[in-house]
Amino acid sequence: MLHCPKMIWPALAGFALVAAALPAAAQSSMGSREFQTAELNELAPDIRAEVMRRANEGNTPRGVLEVMLLNAMQSRFPASRIVAIDMGRGVAVIQTPEKQLKALTFNKQQGLQVVGEVVLQ
Repeated sequence: MLHCPKMIWPALAGFALVAAALPAAAQSSMGSREFQTAELNELAPDIRAEVMRRANEGNTPRGVLEVMLLNAMQSRFPASRIVAIDMGRGVAVIQTPEKQLKALTFNKQQGLQVVGEVVLQ
């Protein structure tokens, strides 16, 4: 039986909607310039500056954000595989080496660090 705080359910429901739309989202090429600007504006100033510093030579701000998030997750969950990410809601799903799925919440204002996890069964 899955036990998790009530506040995670809206995020998981939203994640399910995003996961269903992933093939279409993959075709959007990271969204419009306005979307990318809005996404950057949600970040803490120091994180935004780091992203913009690293977004060069073909690296998009979104790509830099995803790499930073992946690095933060890998340090906490080594050898896990990212299944899906919803940057807007701050939710990612990973699969552990034991094939267990976990929904992770992360905070864009706190350096993209993982702040919560729920085991999905």
